[in-house]
Amino acid sequence: MTIERNPRQTKHGADTYGLRREEAAGARHGAGWWVSVRRRGHRIVRLFKDSIYGSGDAAYRQARAYRDAIILAIPPATNHEQAVLLRRNNRSGISGVRRIESTDGHIWQATLMTNEGQKRENFSIAKFGEEAAKSMAITQRRKWLKALPVTHLAYAHHAAEVARSQFGDGLAPADDVLPEVRLADADIETRIKEINDQFDAARPKRLRVRVKSYSTDRVSIAVSDGESPARKKLMHLNTRGKAETEIVNAINSSVRETVRAIHDEKTACWFSSTYGNKLLNPQTFNIDEGFNVLVIVPRE
Repeated sequence: MTIERNPRQTKHGADTYGLRREEAAGARHGAGWWVSVRRRGHRIVRLFKDSIYGSGDAAYRQARAYRDAIILAIPPATNHEQAVLLRRNNRSGISGVRRIESTDGHIWQATLMTNEGQKRENFSIAKFGEEAAKSMAITQRRKWLKALPVTHLAYAHHAAEVARSQFGDGLAPADDVLPEVRLADADIETRIKEINDQFDAARPKRLRVRVKSYSTDRVSIAVSDGESPARKKLMHLNTRGKAETEIVNAINSSVRETVRAIHDEKTACWFSSTYGNKLLNPQTFNIDEGFNVLVIVPRE
């Protein structure tokens, strides 16, 4: 499947951002569309397979809807949030403020990365004293931080557009140089789970039915829901001494019973009327060849 694109469009556009096509040849999971996006340190990955949704187009539509649900539910971090996060090597307990030894002696230093580059200012402990030098460094960084325009850390074009339209009103400068968690990991995980549950529930039901004669006087009937792991049921029918019409009717009845056990009565009736009666037509059915079909069960 090929998605039509404007020649100027990049992989960061609305049609393609966070989406990647995997073709059947060499694919471990089968052909489909991968969704892969990052939000606040969380990498969200999900595959929408052609075989589950019926076609590459249908799989693409679901993948895009899933990506949109994720980026609408979880805003990207802002540059202010990033600026106040404590790094692992931080020893002062305050982001962007550190005590170091320079060529001029021991100092408290304030730093902040901006669009114009990194700002840096030193405050001498010998000159101002320990507490005053530290306080001056904190004050300076707070001043820089409040003057820094707040933006979302969304570098892809489509992600930045969604962030501006969906979360623009929520942009606010950091109140302090101390770290502040505006969206906890538990909240992010909850939102991702809710979206996953929603798309799991909307995923089309599948049905695989296989009928095959593997030995004399014995027919195998296998039914599964096509999931991984699959719910499946296997039955064997003894055909010894039975006429062809009687055998076909018995197979038809067993198929319906097995489908009912895997899914429900409504699905069993639908499969029989849509596929089973044609596949098991006594005039055309070949017990040695049998059949193996995978179908999408229509939603109610």
